[in-house]
Amino acid sequence: MMRSFLDDFMGQRWGDLLLLQWPISIDIIKPTIPKSLELDLFEGEAWASVVGFHLSNLRIKPIRWFPWGNFHEMNLRTYVRDKEGRRGVWFHSLDSTDLFAVLGARLLYGLNYRWAEICQSKMKNSISYKSCTRSLVEKIPAEIHVELSNPTNEATIANEPIDQFLLERYRFWAERKWVGATSSANVRHRPYDAIRIQNARYQGRLFLSQSMPEPNKYPALAHFCKGFSVRASAPNWIYKIAGHANQR
Repeated sequence: MMRSFLDDFMGQRWGDLLLLQWPISIDIIKPTIPKSLELDLFEGEAWASVVGFHLSNLRIKPIRWFPWGNFHEMNLRTYVRDKEGRRGVWFHSLDSTDLFAVLGARLLYGLNYRWAEICQSKMKNSISYKSCTRSLVEKIPAEIHVELSNPTNEATIANEPIDQFLLERYRFWAERKWVGATSSANVRHRPYDAIRIQNARYQGRLFLSQSMPEPNKYPALAHFCKGFSVRASAPNWIYKIAGHANQR
């Protein structure tokens, strides 16, 4: 019963996902991930992505009564695997408009969430997210914009090997700095029905904030997905406290 509780720890919905991706030098990005993880490469190349989306219907089992609001997020991530060969993502940063979500995700998962002001602009043939962190020390801006040249219900679903590599990721890692260790959790949702987008652009300082140079080119690939419901497990350190083996 406890295992089932932990496996189905959190529910939410992701909507209007924009994913902009670039190949990135291994020498540049490798120093930014923990030594307990290794880069997951596609045909010898490492990749980094900027992702914007709208999050709604957030529910966490221990506090289902808590009235979470809907909010926007923007994150910077790369693709990794652990020593057991499990594939997933490493989040360099996650910016959110909900302060309680920022604090909760930092505490529970160790994720590098930052409180930010994020605006979504959605028109018939375009979507954009504009973000800026609320830190008193340093403001980190970012903006992504895509134009949808074809109706999404008529566009071809992106289903090539590179699309699958970048999109179908069901585990993430974070670093719990106060204990000096990484922790992971898994997510479950239906496969992406994303479409490729030709007209996408990004500008900002997300990469610089993580000691990496900003991309000097348009993204090599970009995707749009209408969205889906998501279930997430508790972080693996809670499984250990509860006396269960790490979730698979």
